[in-house]
Amino acid sequence: MPPGSRRAAATESRPRLTERHVLALGLGMSGLFIIAAAVSAAVALIGGGSSWAALHLALAGAATVAIGAFMPHFAITLAGTRASPARQRLASLAALAVGSSGVVLGVSFLGPPWVAFGTGLVVVGLAAVGWHTFAPLREPLARRHPVVAGAYGTALVELATGVVLGGLGATGVSAVTTNWALLRPAHAWLTLFGGISLTIFATLVYLAPTVLGARIRAGRSLVAGTIGIGVGPVVVAIGFALDLGSMLLVGMGLTVLGAAGQIGYVVDCYRRRGPFTTEHDWRAVSIGHLLAGPAWFAAAVVAALLEMAGGRPLAGWSMGLLAVPMVAGWMLQELVGSWTHLVPSVTPGGPELHARQRRLLAVAARLRVGAWNVGVGLAWAGLALDIVPLAVIGLAMLAASITVSLASLARALTVAA
Repeated sequence: MPPGSRRAAATESRPRLTERHVLALGLGMSGLFIIAAAVSAAVALIGGGSSWAALHLALAGAATVAIGAFMPHFAITLAGTRASPARQRLASLAALAVGSSGVVLGVSFLGPPWVAFGTGLVVVGLAAVGWHTFAPLREPLARRHPVVAGAYGTALVELATGVVLGGLGATGVSAVTTNWALLRPAHAWLTLFGGISLTIFATLVYLAPTVLGARIRAGRSLVAGTIGIGVGPVVVAIGFALDLGSMLLVGMGLTVLGAAGQIGYVVDCYRRRGPFTTEHDWRAVSIGHLLAGPAWFAAAVVAALLEMAGGRPLAGWSMGLLAVPMVAGWMLQELVGSWTHLVPSVTPGGPELHARQRRLLAVAARLRVGAWNVGVGLAWAGLALDIVPLAVIGLAMLAASITVSLASLARALTVAA
């Protein structure tokens, strides 16, 4: 065989990196961040330390990497266009993962230079995600979905702003640190309540009907959810930053409206669900998690509104116990529900492999979903009421459910390896 032919044959035999590989690797990276967050949370609970690292491993790590992997994917799927080159997509995920790790390590051990380095990488990664999300939408034949596109764009701006604000505070910039008691809650509302939550909502606009076998249908609930979750957290963040209680309450009220709209949207999708006849356990995991998450988001936002309406000072507000419903009940639960549906749909492999993945992801289906949500409720109530046995039971149930979910994901992603 001539040398040129041998090189061509070697190139053809070499596995080609595709969008499916990007999505699988993104889910694997996100799962690793969840494991790191769980270990950090356990160490903090046992040793009585801060939960900051666990919270940011879950949010800046797991959630941001998942957004980097799937926001462009959902955008191009809705638009009917092609994804950006896989190597570019992987570079954006690497920037998000390394940057998030740098921030956590910098704050916890290594000092401000690492925080600055990590913050810069995360911002670069988010910019790349924005390019991979919106550049394909410029193609002439791309289908237009302005609600989802607008929500994704707003979410990326919120995330980038919140990340920069947090990075400036952690590196000791005096203009930020002197006002950190007000800017810290603004950072939380821009990132978790704002960018991450808006991304989840915009994704549910497409994913909830898909999982339930219904059609995407616009209505008042969709409008309320888009406006409330898109605008409300930004208004809250500005209210905190300017120390304006009235503006803050208006923003929280808008966010509650958005949460109610989101619940209305997914309930409407459930009412119009398709008549599935197979793989009920696999569907139960995905549907159960995706439908339960919006309720916890609404509960957390209502609790925050009632707390601030009761006269709590704006300065020094922190998420505190709201991390239980917001992180475990909302963000992580939506992530698990999403990957349960998506792994057999978008990762490499054929019908037989994907059927096996569905069986692996359906382990202890209804028990796991039930234990997850009961665990969130018991943990939140136990910690709020200082009832230690109740909190321990809830956290144990939640930990068991998360462990099974991560083990199922690991087996599903490596079943063909």
